[in-house]
Amino acid sequence: MIQHTQQAPSPPQPARGDERGAILVITLVLVLVITLAVLALIYLTRNNVLISSNMAVQSAAQEAADQGFSAANTSLQALPNWPEITSPGTWYQPLPTSGGAITRPTVPPASFWSGCTGTTCAAIPVKYGSFDFNVQYVMYPAGALATQVGGNEQNQTGTGPGVQSMRYYVVYVHTSRTNGGGLGVTVQAILRKVQ
Repeated sequence: MIQHTQQAPSPPQPARGDERGAILVITLVLVLVITLAVLALIYLTRNNVLISSNMAVQSAAQEAADQGFSAANTSLQALPNWPEITSPGTWYQPLPTSGGAITRPTVPPASFWSGCTGTTCAAIPVKYGSFDFNVQYVMYPAGALATQVGGNEQNQTGTGPGVQSMRYYVVYVHTSRTNGGGLGVTVQAILRKVQ
């Protein structure tokens, strides 16, 4: 006679020793990856805020420089005569000299702007939004040196009654934050006076 014996299902086999803790390692790697992603997001967000802030200051500084150009032009146009004749004040300078020879004006260095107010340049405070700026400007004659030495007009539209003569001037406008933060910016432009 044949005996049929039923075998009981075998209990699950315990994990082998080399597989123990594999889930823990995978979990730790995933936590590390997620942590690095969060840190990168925080870093990029912080940099974007700094970039936005710098762009806001730059835009405000450009507006302040425009107000400096406007103030320099107003000072020039308000003169009853050429600045070479009226000696209007500290904001107008004659052509610079080097070794006794007259030279063309160049962009003043940062050291010039740090101590020029009241002596060799004009200054105006400008508030733009939440930013406060110190805007300084200085002006020089422009054009051919030969016409400047004698004080002659640089450009004349004719001769006789009713003729307008024009002179051109180089103006440098320096804009810096009043709290000393950030770098100062110096911009050059040409202004025209017609009489």
